[in-house]
Amino acid sequence: MTAKFPYAKSFLASLETAGKQASTIEQYELTLADFFNYEQHFNETFAKDQLLADLTENDIQAYLAMLREQRQFKTSTLNKCLSNLNGYFSYLFSHRIITTLPTFTIKGQPLTNRQQTTTWPEQLAAWLAMDDLHPYTRLFLLLTTKGYTATEMLTPGFYQQLNAITFTAVEQAFLVKLRAYLQPLQTQSGSSDLFLKQRQRGTDPHITLAALHKYLAGDSQRLGVPLKPVALRQDFMLWFLKQHRTTEPTEIMQQLRLDETSLEYYQNLLRQRDLRTLKATKTD
Repeated sequence: MTAKFPYAKSFLASLETAGKQASTIEQYELTLADFFNYEQHFNETFAKDQLLADLTENDIQAYLAMLREQRQFKTSTLNKCLSNLNGYFSYLFSHRIITTLPTFTIKGQPLTNRQQTTTWPEQLAAWLAMDDLHPYTRLFLLLTTKGYTATEMLTPGFYQQLNAITFTAVEQAFLVKLRAYLQPLQTQSGSSDLFLKQRQRGTDPHITLAALHKYLAGDSQRLGVPLKPVALRQDFMLWFLKQHRTTEPTEIMQQLRLDETSLEYYQNLLRQRDLRTLKATKTD
């Protein structure tokens, strides 16, 4: 598509240089073209001279409010739009094209429905197909549903575990994309591992747990879902146990890679959650 917003060519080139997926770049284009079209029609100050300096935080907020109230955008979609706008204006600010950052104080909207996080595994297939989510975020979520912890995933040599895991067709399709993403990084680093630095500094090519948190935090805003490893793992465990209440404990322990003590811990958490839900229902 032909981009219709200021500094489109240089901004989109920067996204390509950063290794963004084509589908992600297209989403940036769509968001920004729509935003500037809206400003030209409904922002008299900007429409008059079309100066980037005339765009303020209030203008961004007004656009997001329009998406929410008139177009009925979901929270996750709104957060993606905000993330795209923030990426664009941050680029302009870092290149001194603008002197203020209109998105600086605007935060993504948190989910108001806790159920959307406690049942996140039900959205995994859709998330794996979202190329605007970083491959590491999607890989982390996938491996979490296979019972692995973040620490295990980041351990050198972990890639060998993939041969022992059963994947669905949707998961296999994602892994094909992941391998294409990793191929140049693995060649550069001489490592077959899965979580590798995009720009290697020092002798260790692996990303740290702190770096993984940064990838998750970035995509958390895009999804409108808090992506915190410990909470995601716990929510998955409770979701799985709820779906398999009659399954033999030994089978669950094997599938989730839990020992007896850990299984009892999660089962107790599930009972507590069930009790809170029951009390809330009676109160209503």
